[in-house]
Amino acid sequence: MAEYRAEIIIWMFSGTLSLVMMLVWMAQADAAPGGQVRGYSPEEFAGYFLSIWVVSQLMVVWVSWEIDYAIRQGQLSPQLLRPLDPIWPHFIGHVTERFVRALPMFALVFVFTLLTGAKFTTQWWAYPAAFGLVTLGFTARFLWEYTLGLLAFWTENTTSFQEVVWLIYAALGGMLAPLTFLPDWAQTIARWTPFPYMLGLPAQLLTGKATPDQALHGAAILAGWLVLFWFVRLWVWRRGLGRYGAVGA
Repeated sequence: MAEYRAEIIIWMFSGTLSLVMMLVWMAQADAAPGGQVRGYSPEEFAGYFLSIWVVSQLMVVWVSWEIDYAIRQGQLSPQLLRPLDPIWPHFIGHVTERFVRALPMFALVFVFTLLTGAKFTTQWWAYPAAFGLVTLGFTARFLWEYTLGLLAFWTENTTSFQEVVWLIYAALGGMLAPLTFLPDWAQTIARWTPFPYMLGLPAQLLTGKATPDQALHGAAILAGWLVLFWFVRLWVWRRGLGRYGAVGA
């Protein structure tokens, strides 16, 4: 168990892009006239990017690699003999991993908060609102990653698809900068995707930069995307099983 926890901590440190961006934007704000960049002080940048880091850690998903491997190695066949859809053991495994991840994650947030002076909102409602968005966002991401893994029914390697989607997710989600820092055309594109509501909006709630109405709007959009991903996953799964059976797996 100790080795498993140590491995999770290593994974957490490997996802440090938002922490690097925190240092970059804090330095920019320190050097800017008035000590702010577009309404963000160094402490507010620290709060935003630490929030982004927490949210991204809670939405880590690796199911696409597991599904890809199971299809290629023939491990999917025994799973099909069970009465339960194979998606559910993967989903439950991902959810339980959050509990193991939580303690070291919040301990690191506490340390970084002391070091950076990060500011977070004092409005109590923002925390359950952010958690609700994270829950919807995690489920939506799990479904699209699962669907990407199912592409192994047709392709030799799904990793390239996963990497492209992750880059878009990071750029439009607010991992590199708050959404309002992007060009207008990029903001318009982002609002048609689920990404800013999964990452940037929860972080803005936690730093007092978003309203309850924006949280409700984001939850409605994420719920719509979640339903869409569920039915796309079902369609790809059924088509893939037909191909899987046709080749005698």
